[in-house]
Amino acid sequence: MAPIWRSFQDIPADAEAAFASSLSMFSLSTLEVTCDPGFSGFALTERRQHDMWRWALVCSEGSVVDEGWEPTELDAKRSAVGAMRHLIAR
Repeated sequence: MAPIWRSFQDIPADAEAAFASSLSMFSLSTLEVTCDPGFSGFALTERRQHDMWRWALVCSEGSVVDEGWEPTELDAKRSAVGAMRHLIAR
């Protein structure tokens, strides 16, 4: 099943939005998050520059457990989901 990504503006809960925004380093207007029931945190992507997208896995306590950079948003989302699934499979 493909993950459902939500933009920062579409996160309904104030606490959840505040948590996600606290981990954004660059642009709330490009920040998107997704979750997986097997992972206790969430994945995020955001754009730093036109051709530089950050992805990160964040645990429920708020620390970044993995992150990287990709040239496109789609590549960043794929990397984030791949890393999340890798952690779940361990």
